[in-house]
Amino acid sequence: MSRSFIFPIAVFLLMTGCTSTKRISDYSTSALKTIEKFDELGHTFMKACKDKCYLENVRELKLSTDECQCAPEQTADNVTSALYNVIKGYYDGLVKLSANELTSYKTDALKKQLTSGTFGDVKIDKTDVDAYTKLSSVLLTAFTAGYRSKKLNSYVGEANEPIQILIRLLKINLASNLIGRIQVHRQRLQSVYFDLLQDPAASSYEKKNIIDAYHGEIDELESKISKISIFSKGLNSVAAGHQKLYDNRNKMSPKEIKVMLVQYVSDLEDVLSEFNKTKSK
Repeated sequence: MSRSFIFPIAVFLLMTGCTSTKRISDYSTSALKTIEKFDELGHTFMKACKDKCYLENVRELKLSTDECQCAPEQTADNVTSALYNVIKGYYDGLVKLSANELTSYKTDALKKQLTSGTFGDVKIDKTDVDAYTKLSSVLLTAFTAGYRSKKLNSYVGEANEPIQILIRLLKINLASNLIGRIQVHRQRLQSVYFDLLQDPAASSYEKKNIIDAYHGEIDELESKISKISIFSKGLNSVAAGHQKLYDNRNKMSPKEIKVMLVQYVSDLEDVLSEFNKTKSK
């Protein structure tokens, strides 16, 4: 084969390789932006605990909060934050790898240990601990070894099982456990405001203010539920896109990668738009 014929082939292979990583970069960037919306959810297990104590004090006409015991909720928030940080760290690495940049990340967040047990509303089993440990190991290896795009397949391959487990766990903690706490608070809120409204000493003006305050707090709770629900939907798309990437990582042409990932990128952009609209209400 002549050198003049080899050169165009080499250029073609280089260009198609760039196309592949560009599509993976599009997906991973949208995924990372979606994951980072965690910081804007505006509610935690600790907040739920303090809200409960506040309503109890209102009902009993007490000012003291000394009896509010929220240690399990604080631990639940710590566990949830650890899950978020390791998932975010993985996608930060995927963004850099697909752009052929050296993987780099502040690894302090990855040094936190996850242990099995029940912490407030959050339950962690051995499978979850193993997944967290495995993904942390993948990240630390990638960062210390300075992975670039040639390691993309092994990075995705090693991480898929733990990332699926941890994304699912994060979603359960938020969409089931935390939303459940908000819904219980909404019911308690309705009961407290109903009692205030029935006070025969309250004037019509005071009752109107009670009704306005109640609807204001309910609207805020509904907004938080909506944000968490949208975020959870985004996590579904993040996980599904990664699974598809994993399943086909060794057998796709650049064109097939583009077709495969474009829908997930589109879904994630829709989630981001929906979340930001909820934020602006």
